[in-house]
Amino acid sequence: MKKYNSTKQFADINITPLVDVILVLLIIFMVTTPMLVKGIKVNLPKTSSAARNIGKKDIIISIDKKGNYYIDKVLVQNKALRDFLKSHKNRTVIIKSDKSVAYGIVVRLIDIVKTSGINRVGLATKPEK
Repeated sequence: MKKYNSTKQFADINITPLVDVILVLLIIFMVTTPMLVKGIKVNLPKTSSAARNIGKKDIIISIDKKGNYYIDKVLVQNKALRDFLKSHKNRTVIIKSDKSVAYGIVVRLIDIVKTSGINRVGLATKPEK
């Protein structure tokens, strides 16, 4: 019969707490990832052309059904929008417009972006299935 030696250390590694932490982090990332989409929710038009991924540095300007402009989820007026864009000239602007918005409102926003000194403008769409 072996006697237990209290000075001897165990060499086994218990990985159960590590697995628990990793699973919790995985669940947190799965829940928060859909919330990272910038801008307000709009009904985008569908296209069959290839889509480009929106980068983290891209400025998202959304236009709702009423023709209001939003940067991320903040309502902005024309002057504040121009001032914001003038301070971010080296970035790309992505326009997310509801498909029921009049063409003239979208063109007016593109004009604001271009006159602010930004040349890279894109229009967000949904892929057609």
